[in-house]
Amino acid sequence: MRTIHNRPSDTLEQNQRLSKSLLWRFQRNFFDRQGVEAWNQGIVPHYITSNPFIANAYAKVIFGFLRDCHAQGFNRDQPFYIMELGAGSGRFAYHFLKKFVGFFEHSPLKHISVKYLLTDFTNRNLEFWRSHPFLYPFVRSGIIDFARFDLENDRQLTLEYGGYILSAATLKNPLIVIANYVFDSIPSDAFSIRNRQLYENLVTLIPSQQAFDLNHPELIDQIEINFEEHPITSNYYNEPNFNKILESYRQRLQDTTVLFPSVALNCIRNLRYLSGNRLLLISADKGHSHEQALLNRGNPSLTRHGNCFSLMVNYHAIGQYFLHVGGQFLNVTHRHHSLNVCAFLLGYAFQDCMETRLAFAEHIEQLGPDDFFSLKKAIEKHYDTLTLPQILAWLRASGWDANIFLGSFATLMQHLNTASESLKQELYRAIERIWETYYPIGEQKDLAFHLGRLLYKMKCYQEASLYLQYSLMLYGTNANTLYHLGMCHYRLGQLDEASKRFDQALAVDPSLEKALPTKYLRLRLRQMLP
Repeated sequence: MRTIHNRPSDTLEQNQRLSKSLLWRFQRNFFDRQGVEAWNQGIVPHYITSNPFIANAYAKVIFGFLRDCHAQGFNRDQPFYIMELGAGSGRFAYHFLKKFVGFFEHSPLKHISVKYLLTDFTNRNLEFWRSHPFLYPFVRSGIIDFARFDLENDRQLTLEYGGYILSAATLKNPLIVIANYVFDSIPSDAFSIRNRQLYENLVTLIPSQQAFDLNHPELIDQIEINFEEHPITSNYYNEPNFNKILESYRQRLQDTTVLFPSVALNCIRNLRYLSGNRLLLISADKGHSHEQALLNRGNPSLTRHGNCFSLMVNYHAIGQYFLHVGGQFLNVTHRHHSLNVCAFLLGYAFQDCMETRLAFAEHIEQLGPDDFFSLKKAIEKHYDTLTLPQILAWLRASGWDANIFLGSFATLMQHLNTASESLKQELYRAIERIWETYYPIGEQKDLAFHLGRLLYKMKCYQEASLYLQYSLMLYGTNANTLYHLGMCHYRLGQLDEASKRFDQALAVDPSLEKALPTKYLRLRLRQMLP
């Protein structure tokens, strides 16, 4: 254990380039240590980039790209690879494949082979994917494979199940890359522009305690982070295209500080090499894609999530890089509120990617993931005022989002008291679609239990019992779940099975006895009499 004893002059590091700071070591350690718990415990935000709506939008853009590639010609002996960087829990991948496969298999392009690659740098996430029963059907069909890939360093990857090494020498078709909530969590540099002079913002880290443990689980909260400007020239990087962007900022921006995504750009250089300069990159994050948004910015602000953090992504710089190397930059023209979704193309002339552009305009620009999230935040405050048809319409629009179902659950239960049979049938079908779309990661809210309760109230006892059993499989023994499962068997006349479940529930929580049916209590009393 390395411990630093704090003296007046003590620092963890002083005047360090931001991208080389110890902060990033702490960041990697956090994700390596936490694994999927970073998301299922609510530490790191992920809903906005891992819901059915954004997955469907990406599926439509990528389908448009495949149509463009089909028109231009491609290698029929190899799949198109869709590579997700920093795939985390795997939830986005699952939603994407549910949407993509659903329409791709009925399209004129169904003869094209497509393989989705979940990648991450930490083995803990790969272990989670391997053991996830919801991913297994995709693995078995061959549409999914896994690979360890460190986007900061790697230029090739080995597919876990296929055993295939994907490299510049072996990749024959254009590469499709997805990077959601990735570039905000990897190293960046920071520069200021004052009176046409460029400065680098160097970071100093000062521990806040007398004795400071570098392995402390709440490390970030114990560090004071300071920045200091040091003059430089725009000939800063070994990569001329990076320097062109810096020089443009020096000439065009005044009195501001910009983050420069140096590691993200190096990752893109590696992806260019891997793909032979034929690439579609789609990325969503909090960030800036227009030059005007870079004006009047102060020192970098770290947004903290437990013991990790994120920074704003300079998508404008990434877009400029693609333009400098002959690519294209697609972004929305209006102001975004919570999520910036951008696409970057390389290896195609403007007229060769019209389907991609059309899909981006329709599914990202016109009504995109950021718009959906803005609507969700507004609507969820008023679930108690919505009618049952309105809630069903919102669930359909969302792509059968489990989060929206859980948010509106109490209102749905109330509406069942007066719902017509036809509306109950619609709700029954909605329940099936919500479950088909769902990907569990061990979060606190138990979707299967809530679906079971709703079905029980609809008097669909057999179906309710199925979801309650799913709940027990995913979350383990729970007295409330066992009680409701017992009630399903009781309503179905399966008294022996009901008795078994009631006994299990009482063993966990004896206070439930007062909620048990009178017939069951009489049966127990008779069994106790001599």
